[in-house]
Amino acid sequence: MGGAHGRKRRWIMKNFIQRSFRRELLVSFLAVSVLPLIVCCVFLIQMFKVKVGRDFEKKDMELAGAVEQQLMTLFDAYHDAAEELCTDPLVAEALEKESFGKKNEVYRSLYGATAACREMAGFHLYNAGGSCLYSTGNRTYGQTLPVYWGILREAHAHPNDLIIRSDLEIGGDEVLRFARAVTGNSEECSGYFVATMTAEHFAKALSGTYSGQDGICILNGFLETVYSVGTASGETVGDVLRNRFLQGEPLTEVWNNNSIYVSKLGDTGLYSVLIRPHVFTSDTTRSMYTVLFFMAAGSFLLSVGVAVGISSFLSKPIHVLHDAMDEVQEGNLDTHVDMERPDEFGELAENFNIMTKRISSYMEERVRREKELNETQIAMMQSQLNPHFLYNTLDTMKWVAKANHIPEIATMAAKLAKILRTSISSAQFITLREEMTLVESYAKIQKIRFNGKFDFHYEIDPETEEILVPKLIVQPIVENAVIHGLADADEGHIFVRAYLERKELVIEVSDDGCGISDEVIRRLGNRDKEQKNGHIGFYNVDTIIRLHYGKDYGLRAERLAAGGTKVTIRIPVNGSGQPAPSMENRS
Repeated sequence: MGGAHGRKRRWIMKNFIQRSFRRELLVSFLAVSVLPLIVCCVFLIQMFKVKVGRDFEKKDMELAGAVEQQLMTLFDAYHDAAEELCTDPLVAEALEKESFGKKNEVYRSLYGATAACREMAGFHLYNAGGSCLYSTGNRTYGQTLPVYWGILREAHAHPNDLIIRSDLEIGGDEVLRFARAVTGNSEECSGYFVATMTAEHFAKALSGTYSGQDGICILNGFLETVYSVGTASGETVGDVLRNRFLQGEPLTEVWNNNSIYVSKLGDTGLYSVLIRPHVFTSDTTRSMYTVLFFMAAGSFLLSVGVAVGISSFLSKPIHVLHDAMDEVQEGNLDTHVDMERPDEFGELAENFNIMTKRISSYMEERVRREKELNETQIAMMQSQLNPHFLYNTLDTMKWVAKANHIPEIATMAAKLAKILRTSISSAQFITLREEMTLVESYAKIQKIRFNGKFDFHYEIDPETEEILVPKLIVQPIVENAVIHGLADADEGHIFVRAYLERKELVIEVSDDGCGISDEVIRRLGNRDKEQKNGHIGFYNVDTIIRLHYGKDYGLRAERLAAGGTKVTIRIPVNGSGQPAPSMENRS
C-alpha cells in the first residue's frame, strides 16, 4: 500500500509540474543549478578528504619513521657500549674477583663507553652471582638480579648477543632492560652488562618527536606494553593490537578516531606504535556535511528566487500568445499581439500577427469568391428559363421536323436538347470527353445556322479523356470563336486540342478568323466584369476556373501570327489524373 501511495504521489507531482511550462522551467532551472552544486561539493569534499588524508598519512609515516630511527639510534648506542665493556679484560677481571682496587678504572671505562647515551638509560655491571657492583646511578647499587631465570640467564645462554626484555623494577615500575654477558678475552662469563630504560628515560629519548595530541607505545614480542607516553598512556593498545593480530585484522586500522602506525625495531623483538588523531573524524565529517547542507540550502533559496524571476520573464510572452490564440479560436481575427522584444518571442509575436492578417484576408477573399460564385450560379439559373419546359418543347420540335421531313431542324433540336440536358444537371464536373461531346453538338448547330461556312475538329490525348473539368468551360470559347472570329468570314476552321503538360491539363481553342485585337486582349486581361461587355462567356469561364483552382489558373487569349486567335485554358491535375481544386475551394 505504501508503494502504491508513493507512486500516486509521484504521478500527481509529475502531472502538476508538466501542466505548466513555468513550473517545468522552474524545476529545470533548480535541477540545473542546485544538483550540480551538491554533486560538485560532495565530490570536492571527498577529494579534499583523500588529498588531506594522504598528506597527513605521509607526515604520520615520516613521524613514525623518525620515532623508529630515534629508538634504533639509541639501541645501537647501547649495543656499542655493551660491546666495548663486555670485551674489556679489566671489567671482566674486576667482576670476577670482585676486586675494588681498580674501581676507578672500571668506572672510567663504564662512563666512557656510555657517554653518548648515559642520559637515556641507567647502566650497571653485575657479577656472575647477579649482584650489582658498578652503576651510573645510586638506586640500583647493590641490587641483585636472579641468574637462574630472567634476562641474566638468557644473556648467559647467548654471551655474544644483547638481550632485550621488559621487566619489573623493584618498585613495581615497568622497565626495559638490555643485558649481555661480560667475558673479556675468555669464553667464561665473568658478569653481566645491564642497561635499564625507565619511563623517564623514554621521555628524554623521544622528546621532540611527538606533539601533545600524539601517543607513542613500545611493545615487546608478545605485543605487551613496555612503555607508553602521550595519548597512549593508560590505553590498552597492546591488547587491541594483539586481538587484531589473532583475528587476522590489519594492525593499522583506525582505533578510537586515531590512526595507528606500527614499526618493527630491527631485530630487537620490539615494536614502536605511533598513535595520532585521525584527520577526519566522524565529527569532522559531520561538520563538513553540515556546512554543505547550509550551502545547498542557501543556494536553493537563491536559485528559487532567480528561477522564479527568469521563469516569469520567459513564460509571460507565452501566456500572452496563448491568450491571443484563444481569441483567434473564438473567431476574433483582429487580435493583435504587442510585444516589443528582440528575441525569438518577439519574432513569434510578429509572425502571429502576420498569420492573423493573412487568415483574415483569406476569409474575406473566400467570402468574396463564394459571393461571386453564388451570383454566377444565380445568373445561370435565371438563364435557364424553365429548362424542363424548353427541353419538352425542343423534343416536340424534333418530332414535328421529322414528320415534315426537315432533318436540319430535327438535328438542331436534338443537339440543343443534349446541351440543355447537361446544363440543367446538378453535377458541377464532367469528364473532358463529355465536355467535347457537348462542344461538338454546339458546333453542328452552328454549322447548320451558318450553312456550313466553317469546319470544327478536335483532338484530345487519350489520357485526358476521363479528367474531370467544370462543365461548359470549352463551349463558350468555341461560341466566341464562331461569333467574333468567323461570323464575317466566308469560311474558317476551329480546332480544339487537349493534352497534359507537367501537372496541368491544357485546352487550346484556335481559329483562323479575323483575330483578336490588342484592346480586347487588354480588356480580357482586366478581371473587372463591367469592362468585359460582349465577352461575358470569357468572364464566366475565367471566374469559374479561378474560383475552383485559385487565381493562378484561368484562361489566356492571344493573337496568332498567321491570323486568328488562340485561347488557352489551364487546369491543375493531381497524381491520379484528376483536377486538383485549390485550397480555398477545398475549404
